[in-house]
Amino acid sequence: MPQQKRQTAKLANAQKLNSGKYFQKEGFTPNYLLTPEGQRYSRARVVATVVDTFVNEDETYGSITLDDGTDTIQLKFFNELDDLEDFEVGDVVEAVGKVREYQGQIYMNAEILEERDVEKELLHELKLKKTTEEWNQIRETVKQLKESGKDQEEIEKEMAGKLDEAEVDALLQSFGEQFDQGVSDEERENLEREVIEAVENLEDDEGADYEDIADEVDAPEDQLEDTINSLLSEGTFYEPEPGKIKKL
Repeated sequence: MPQQKRQTAKLANAQKLNSGKYFQKEGFTPNYLLTPEGQRYSRARVVATVVDTFVNEDETYGSITLDDGTDTIQLKFFNELDDLEDFEVGDVVEAVGKVREYQGQIYMNAEILEERDVEKELLHELKLKKTTEEWNQIRETVKQLKESGKDQEEIEKEMAGKLDEAEVDALLQSFGEQFDQGVSDEERENLEREVIEAVENLEDDEGADYEDIADEVDAPEDQLEDTINSLLSEGTFYEPEPGKIKKL
């Protein structure tokens, strides 16, 4: 089995992440968020201020809402909530996590969370501004090459040393994407209803097996996982043991 390369945590801010479009991939290709500027994010690094914290009654789910002045974004924790105890509203933190989507909302699945100072936040903003300006100049060059009739292979040769193949691919993809699409409330409600019905049909005294639920519900794995986690956090479900889901 090929080993999957760990994705770099790229500098980001809340507005950049919230403006993107999320793509579910199969096999060993990581899921990613594509921004309107043509940048792909599988993992992100943000520096922002804590404006809200939440832990559910069962202490199986928690979140921290971060505000970096451009927008807000949630950092979510599932089961491992020890890190949340060290932070409170007003703290400046540096967060690293996988970029995910649930019910049309972009969030970060927490991996690293460390307290920082205001100077670190300003430095992050300056670095991000600089890299964004440089990227936008490169993006304009790629756009001009595409409009001149060059294909992807020719553009990759032209941009060698400045962009790798994946970055060229992301830019070209962004030119053809619409970024105003979202998951409707009806679609979200339908999926939650399907998951609840599946658990009700499958559960025994020990609960329903996660793999059986996945076989029963026709939905991408990440979307199914996020739906189950949401229903757990809301108290609709609970886990009598790892891998088993039961309805309250």
